[in-house]
Amino acid sequence: MPRTLMGRFLRESMLRQSSESGPLTARFSEFSSLGSVHVMIAAFQIAVDRLFEPNNGLKDVGLLISAMQRAFGLELPWPETEALIRFEMGEDVAIEDLSVRAKTSAMILTLGAYADFVERNEAEVDALLIEAERRAFDRGHHPELAE
Repeated sequence: MPRTLMGRFLRESMLRQSSESGPLTARFSEFSSLGSVHVMIAAFQIAVDRLFEPNNGLKDVGLLISAMQRAFGLELPWPETEALIRFEMGEDVAIEDLSVRAKTSAMILTLGAYADFVERNEAEVDALLIEAERRAFDRGHHPELAE
């Protein structure tokens, strides 16, 4: 199980445990520090790496975005999501003008798509988030720990 507040929030979001995420969502401003953001960024990076093969993944991005549009509807900022995924995969895509809100939504919804891809397997989701937390700490960030 993830040990940071962001890791727990992402876990509940990815596994669609809305009844459990309510208290964390209400406290989101308490753990929306730069350290916590880096847990989310690392989780997004890991998910993209796992979703796409290095040599042929770019052509599959459009397929994922289409599936995400069907699953998430208007919640999905699809151009921003596609840009962030392509950027993470090494494509020269401008993301500087994307708002924090759009980036956050894109990352969280991509993590939801990853969870769907692994059939919401709790062990897979936990492994991804534990690795994301490790990366954030290894990069010198200090996300808030869960009680």
